[in-house]
This record gives sequence, C-alpha cells and structure tokens, in this order.
Amino acid sequence: MILIKKNSMKNNTFKIYTLGCKVNQYDSNYIQKILIKKGFILNDNDSSLAIINTCAVTKKAIKKCRNLIKKARKENPNAKIIITGCWPKIYKKEVIALNPDIITENSKLIKKFNNFIVSKNKNNLKNNCQNKNIKNKLDRSRYFIKIQDGCEQFCSYCIIPYTRGKLKSSDMEDVISEIKLAVNNGFKEIVLCGIHLGLYGVDKNSKKLLVPFIKELLKINNLERIRLSSIEISEIDEELINLMYKNNKICRHLHIPLQSGCNKILKLMNRPYNLAYFKNKILRIKKIIPEISITTDIIVGFPGETKKDFNDTLKFIKYIKFSKLHIFPFSEHEKTIASKMINKVSDKDKKKRVEILLKLSKVIENRYKKKFIGKKLNVVIEKRGKNYIGKTSYYFDVKLDSNNKYKKKDIINVKIKLPNII
Repeated sequence: MILIKKNSMKNNTFKIYTLGCKVNQYDSNYIQKILIKKGFILNDNDSSLAIINTCAVTKKAIKKCRNLIKKARKENPNAKIIITGCWPKIYKKEVIALNPDIITENSKLIKKFNNFIVSKNKNNLKNNCQNKNIKNKLDRSRYFIKIQDGCEQFCSYCIIPYTRGKLKSSDMEDVISEIKLAVNNGFKEIVLCGIHLGLYGVDKNSKKLLVPFIKELLKINNLERIRLSSIEISEIDEELINLMYKNNKICRHLHIPLQSGCNKILKLMNRPYNLAYFKNKILRIKKIIPEISITTDIIVGFPGETKKDFNDTLKFIKYIKFSKLHIFPFSEHEKTIASKMINKVSDKDKKKRVEILLKLSKVIENRYKKKFIGKKLNVVIEKRGKNYIGKTSYYFDVKLDSNNKYKKKDIINVKIKLPNII
C-alpha cells in the first residue's frame, strides 16, 4: 500500500496517539522525530495525518484502542488514519473492519517514513523543522530510549512474542550517540527501555551487554541519572547489583515482574523461576542496597488460581515488601496457551482480588515512602498541568513548592516532608 503521495495533503500536520508500554511510547516518539525532520508539524486538532500506536496486552487495552481511534477520527476529520503497534499484528481482521487508511507495524512505518519526502521546497522544509512553536506532547523531563525489543520466553498468557518477535538489540554506538544528544538537549535522567532489558546484547554477542553498556553511559558528561525501566529477576546478576551499589547515578529502583506468589500458578504461566529463586535474589539485592525501591507486576485470576493460591500471593507480597504493585486482571488472548486452560476464574472474583491488591499496594507504598521523611533526595523536575513535581531516584514523586520557579529536566535537592509525598 502506498503511504502518502508527495504533496497530496493540504497541510503537513500530524498527531500521534499512543497506548501501552514505554517501548511503544519510545516508538511513537521516534516516529514523531522522523516526521518533524521530514517537514511535518505536530498539531493538536484537525491534522492531515493521525497515527494510532496501539497496545493489545489486555482486553481492556484493546477496548481503549477502539476508543482512541474514534477520538482520533473525531479530532481529525480530514486525516489519513494510520493504525500501528501491537493490536494489528495479532488481530488484523478486527482492525481492518475499522476501515483505516493504513495498517502497519511500527518498524515498517518507521522505515516508510524514513524513505518519505514531504516537500520539494527545501526552504519550506527548513522552516517547518525549525519551528520553535512545535508542541511536543511526548516530550518529558526524562528521556526514554529503547535499547532492546522482542521476547522468546513465551509465557503462557502473553502475546508479546507474537507482536514483538525475536530478541533484537540496538547498536551500542547508536544508542550512546542518541543519549549524548539528549543530554546536550538538557535531559539529566535517561530511562533505558526494553521488553527484556537484561538480555541486551544476547542476540548479537551471545552474552549480556547491559552492564558494559551502563558503564559506558556512566562516562557521559552531564548525565546525572540512569534508570532501568523493567527487568526480569532471572536477568539480574551480581555484577549488575554491585554496579548499582557503587554508582549513585543509577537509580535506586528496579521494576521486577513477579506475576504470582504461588509456585503452581508460576508453573502454569511458564515463568522462568520459582518463589525460592525470586525470594533469594530479592534478599541479595536488599542486602547490598537496603533502601532500594522494588516494584512489581501481579496478574490476578489466572486460570486455576484458587482462593488459597491468591492468599499465598498476598503472603509472598507482604514478605518481599515491595514498594508498589502494578495489578492486572488476567486477560485472555486466543493465540496463547492460557486461553485453552480450564478452571477459569470468574470476572467477579477477579474484581474482588484486584480490589484487595489495590488496597495492599496503597499501604505498602505509603509505608515505603515514609522511610524517607526528613531526608534530602535529588529529584528530577517534571511539570503536570500547572504543578511542578519531583521524581526521586526511588521512583516516588513529591510536590514542589509552588512559590519557587523551576526548570523542567533539572535535578535539585529537596527535603522530603509528609505533606509533599504523592
């Protein structure tokens, strides 16, 4: 399918709508950069091009995708509609039924845009690219960069191996160049993203390169913080833990998915660990870095999960003392093994269990944050609406004094007070 004919649009404007993980968000940001380089201008409404970068990790996510496409059409009635991301990769017929102009994968869309010339008028292109009034809604105070993609784990509930494909690592030199450019543009914190971050380099060198890569990043002038977005427990080794301990530039936060605190369910999920392995690794991490924030993902209502299994998960969560939970009711995908499993948990029971975990998460989150009251911590300045927020190395946020003037992306030292903890 032809993407867009040269000069076929009345105005070279675009808008991107994004759902899903940080990897998806990075892809959207990358597409945005390419389009701006090609002469497009980011626009809030009535754009000539509307790109919807979708997620399909849960049924709820797919429902949000449908609503987002309706919203995109309403806000951009004359736009060419492009649907990309994970949803069309596995449910293409459903997406075709929505009658978009183009359906494609992120990687193919990026390639098409890279080869696409918007205008023959070089002066017009130059003016568009230098437009200082471009409103970048994907711009943040922290720079998110994808260094790895793909998954070959095939957990029984997960569609990511089908949507993202095999392990793929970005070239180290290319990533370092991009990060240096981001730092030169004022970013003080870099967030490393990937589906299997800990396996960075394995597909190219048959060995993990995450630690050597981080060591190279630590040499970059004016880069003050490095954060890992998410990492599997089986991918955390002694070398990484020790590097984090020795270098305060690496954020004291790890997001490590647990999914279930019951060995029976973990086996059904085809997770690559058991509770003893998970517990021992966490205890080792906390022994070396006692104050570290460890957040996690929990799937509720997996097929076969009894009330006892759920209670075992509650006990394990309390034992580990996570600093925050991300909770997901089990969502069935027809391509996965879990969709064919028996002993399904009712939606009613899922909802009850989610509510119990949400209450627990609030308790453990508040308990963890209170440990820092009276201490001074470095925070990166973010703006949400009219308010300035500071994100700590430990991943929790604090409200900043509204009487002071702040500069987004800067890192400042603040004293943590109970009223200011978010």
